[in-house]
Amino acid sequence: MSKTFEEREHPIAKLETPSTIQQVETHLVFGPLSRHLPFGYVILVGGIINPVWTLFYQRVPLGQQIGEIIVSVILIVWLPLVFLRMTRRQQAIAGWVDVKFGLGFAAFMMMMIGGFGGLARGHRDALPDLFLGLIWIPGVEFVPKIVPHQKYVTIARLLLSIPAFTLP
Repeated sequence: MSKTFEEREHPIAKLETPSTIQQVETHLVFGPLSRHLPFGYVILVGGIINPVWTLFYQRVPLGQQIGEIIVSVILIVWLPLVFLRMTRRQQAIAGWVDVKFGLGFAAFMMMMIGGFGGLARGHRDALPDLFLGLIWIPGVEFVPKIVPHQKYVTIARLLLSIPAFTLP
């Protein structure tokens, strides 16, 4: 017999392993979120701020404003409903996975396109882009001995990013 929607286990529960729990709980941002604030509320607040910012502070064409408002409605309605059905820890794990994947992809693209592609074309900002991509690509924080100290890895990455923004 099939289970009702409320009785089904959320798919993110499969990612709730001891290693991901330790990764999330020792993270600089997602650790406090997993203990104190449901991540669904963070998404909801971001979804409310986004259309206000789009309507009043950005000067973009009307079609782009409509598209951004549609994205905001998805952030305000659908994502919080999905996230708030999970436990706080599961919400933090889902957010952590999303952020790691998104920032990892962005760092890889910055390294490949801005760094190596820029070096091939002789762009002045190619080395800072390559440097930032190398700093922010995920990897070192997954080493088991570094996991309890990954807050310091994130702080070091932030501090190492400052010179890349100040280079000419």
